[in-house]
Amino acid sequence: MARKKKKIMSSSDMDLKPFMNLMVVLIPMLLVSAEFAKVAVIDIKLPEARGSQTKQAVTSQPTEDKSNKLLLTAIITDSVVTLGAKGGFMPSLFYREYHRYVAKDDQTEFTVEFEPGKVPKHPKTGREMQIYERYDIYLHTCDENRNVYNRLYTKNGEMVTNTSGDPVESVNVGDTVYALTNPRRVIFVKDPSEFESRPLSAYDELQNRLMKVKERYRDAEDGEDIIIAAENQVMYDKIVQIMDKARAAEFPNISIAKLRG
Repeated sequence: MARKKKKIMSSSDMDLKPFMNLMVVLIPMLLVSAEFAKVAVIDIKLPEARGSQTKQAVTSQPTEDKSNKLLLTAIITDSVVTLGAKGGFMPSLFYREYHRYVAKDDQTEFTVEFEPGKVPKHPKTGREMQIYERYDIYLHTCDENRNVYNRLYTKNGEMVTNTSGDPVESVNVGDTVYALTNPRRVIFVKDPSEFESRPLSAYDELQNRLMKVKERYRDAEDGEDIIIAAENQVMYDKIVQIMDKARAAEFPNISIAKLRG
């Protein structure tokens, strides 16, 4: 009985040339578009009576330093943002944190105040929201009793300040105010209804203060440097937004640091 010859299957080698060509093009593009931040652990002594849930703001003014080093540092905890330079600290910015969600199933949009350890639920179905459904993190400045400050914004969402750079609550016809842009944009008030009152964003006020620091210490040796020091529990999304505000205030050299507990 004749045996049937088995067909020998020849395995053809996989052609990797298209994949390699893609990598040759893709890798340089990724390297060019990437942003790098210095990450370090540094020892920073917080002002007295400060902490994650502090009830007392830092009011000490920066002390005079004869050196030409700015040593600008932004410290962020779960309830306070503090800006320090030249060996001293500016008044702290207390804030309340709100998260905006957009449900993937029915596009329901809502904003809730963040509570550590509590998962937000869909207002209609009651299901727990997922982290990828969180679109924005808002930080609304408040006083020590957690009363939110409201200040004027343009219709385009720009914070409005007076000639001293302080956020304003109201304007009258004929007033001269400034929109928080870099450089600041002059606005001659013709119609007060063109402005609207909104919760004062801690991000905007931080940028405002950074711009003031830049104007005063423009000639400092490290006048383009800033250290952002955050507690472990601070969400990275908040750090990213602070980085954006620092760049907008012309502090492009950013170092990320972790506060020691």
